[in-house]
Amino acid sequence: MKIVDINFEKATFKFNRPMKVSFKEFKGFDTLILKMETDEGITGYGEAATLPFVTGDNIETALSIGKEFRDKLIGENPILIGNIHNIMDSMYAYNTSIKAGIDIACYDIAAKKMNTPLYKYLGGVNKVIHSDTTLGMDDPDTMAEKAVEWVQKGWRKLKVKLGEDISLDLKRMKSIRKAVGNGITLRIDANQGWSVKDSIRIINELEVLDIELIEQPIIYWDYDGLYEIKSSVNIPIVADESCHSPIDAAKLVKAKAVNGINIKLMKCGGIYKALKINSIAEANNIFCMLGCMGESKIANSAAMHFGIANNNVKMYDLDTTFFTKSTFIKGGFTNKGSACYITENAGLGITIDGM
Repeated sequence: MKIVDINFEKATFKFNRPMKVSFKEFKGFDTLILKMETDEGITGYGEAATLPFVTGDNIETALSIGKEFRDKLIGENPILIGNIHNIMDSMYAYNTSIKAGIDIACYDIAAKKMNTPLYKYLGGVNKVIHSDTTLGMDDPDTMAEKAVEWVQKGWRKLKVKLGEDISLDLKRMKSIRKAVGNGITLRIDANQGWSVKDSIRIINELEVLDIELIEQPIIYWDYDGLYEIKSSVNIPIVADESCHSPIDAAKLVKAKAVNGINIKLMKCGGIYKALKINSIAEANNIFCMLGCMGESKIANSAAMHFGIANNNVKMYDLDTTFFTKSTFIKGGFTNKGSACYITENAGLGITIDGM
């Protein structure tokens, strides 16, 4: 089998309501959709979702480098995914979003070649995952109201964006917990917004609210700070922006800095590298969760397939499709509240109108 072409198309999605995090307010996102064609007539879909201050690229750079990758990859076998990554890594050191898009398309083709869903191709059995959904920052009462709305829609797990003044953040969490009661799982993502000192103070105060985890409380490069926080609190600490690559995962392990790692396909370059991060984490008794950025059903479906096949993936934060409406991307998964059911169609199970 050989790659004969890779096509790219930009897509824009609008959120139902703005999403505020510690460093920015998002009203939607742009993403780059890929279609990889082979000489056997098998087509694979992928997605490059960029976020400049996380992935270091944008749609324009992803498209430009994607075209260079296309020229180099035509004639290569997409099933030899390690070789595909070696070629891409020899050309550009980073640019993980476009690498992830090509990686996902290759895995889609490989599973279709075997006429099996991707999660089975990767060795998975159970085809159901439970994702949280995210609450953007607002005043405490408004966040509590939004939390109740999601619970009424069937969500049992909520991820709360914090990372401002810790007194206000604490008020937000107390208001949310009071509103939703004790049966709802609450997770916190501070998006690097706190200091080490403030993190330790607020996390210890949050313990009475039964918080499941704290994600990326401080700046991404401060592994020593993460270790200090982890050693001073009882709530698990999870790295997000601190872990892009398998090498980062190994460094976090060596520093004993975290209890968990949030893997995002766009951060690490796709499923191939995600498998390596998860293996490093699992071998060192560190759990993994799967997260997303501004992604459509394509990338979110790929992450779900990956997670189902890896028992060390314990949690899912794959929620951007719950905030947007898309009619041209079909399949992948369906959801009833937080429960997401993966398609039994071959590969990702995705079809795209007009592409």
